[in-house]
Amino acid sequence: MFDKIKGQEQAINILKRSIKERKIASSYLFHGPEGVGKFTTALYFAMAVNCLAESEEERPCGQCISCYKTSQLNHPDLFYVFPAPNFKVTSRGEIEDNKLLAEYEKFISNKRESPWKEFFFGGNIEIRIDSIRLLMSRINLSAVEGRYKVFIIENADMMNISTANAFLKTLEEPPKDTIIILTSARPESMLQTIHSRCQKVSFYKLSRQIIEEELTEERGVDQIVARMVARIADGNMEKAISMAEEQDNDSREQALKFMQFALNRDDLGFISFIDYYRSSKTQSELKEIIQNLIIWVSDLLFSQESPDDVVNVDKLQFLDSVAQKIPALDIQLNNFILFLETMLKKLEGNVNPHLISIEIYFKLVRLFK
Repeated sequence: MFDKIKGQEQAINILKRSIKERKIASSYLFHGPEGVGKFTTALYFAMAVNCLAESEEERPCGQCISCYKTSQLNHPDLFYVFPAPNFKVTSRGEIEDNKLLAEYEKFISNKRESPWKEFFFGGNIEIRIDSIRLLMSRINLSAVEGRYKVFIIENADMMNISTANAFLKTLEEPPKDTIIILTSARPESMLQTIHSRCQKVSFYKLSRQIIEEELTEERGVDQIVARMVARIADGNMEKAISMAEEQDNDSREQALKFMQFALNRDDLGFISFIDYYRSSKTQSELKEIIQNLIIWVSDLLFSQESPDDVVNVDKLQFLDSVAQKIPALDIQLNNFILFLETMLKKLEGNVNPHLISIEIYFKLVRLFK
């Protein structure tokens, strides 16, 4: 099952070797960018160390009862800690408030069935000291069914100082049958004393090719959508899968329409078109259009220099004809892409979306003159 984790061969080899040589560390820090497989790897590692398959080469098999329980986050020897609102957990680890329990169960269901989808809790989230105290109370108990007790702490950088200091006591001398795995995209925010007690395992951004292959071959996503999403996702598989699920070709076509208004100097048509994007309610849609504009403009450059890298492969003739109208193509287009990225940041900073749209339009008109 480790083969399902794409682009993290170095991390997987470290973990597989530790199992084979029986040199499993008591604590790990899986660190790297968002959405590249840290949690999934932690879960598969937890499956592997308690897998019931006879051959070590087959672990995790993904089929035995131990693997199944771990994958469903309900193995008695798996303890999962994550940033959450105050669930008011009792000393027995129970959530007695029905509303809070329903929110917890909804989160766990999302984590099991579609972990790439972002989940939004109703309150402020952090890793709370109550969760760490509960972990501490369980860490000295014997394993119930497996060889090891595995504690996964996701986004461990979201411990506050008091929680982190309490957790340090657990890291000092965990029992021999215990594995603690921390995951973080911001390890620099964690206490250095936590770093020093963990074996660090690095994770990296995924290549566009890996993301495209996952989307097209494993999830049946259209090739053009897969290329577009892989470009925007910037190495984040979770983001790519989520975008591909939501993506229709509308934002792609809207970005093309945006560009064609500028090409034709159709100011009135553009004003009518962009009027829809005046409010903050349409901000996410405008963001997608700008992201797609970046791809279209990049394709103008690729159409002349490396056609194999073009995303909108069905529009090569159009791209080629437009590209030939732009003097000093590479300099102008690279500068324009930087400009669009700046506009995206302004949009995220709550600058008026209508003004951003107009600024992009007139910049495009000057580009195409």
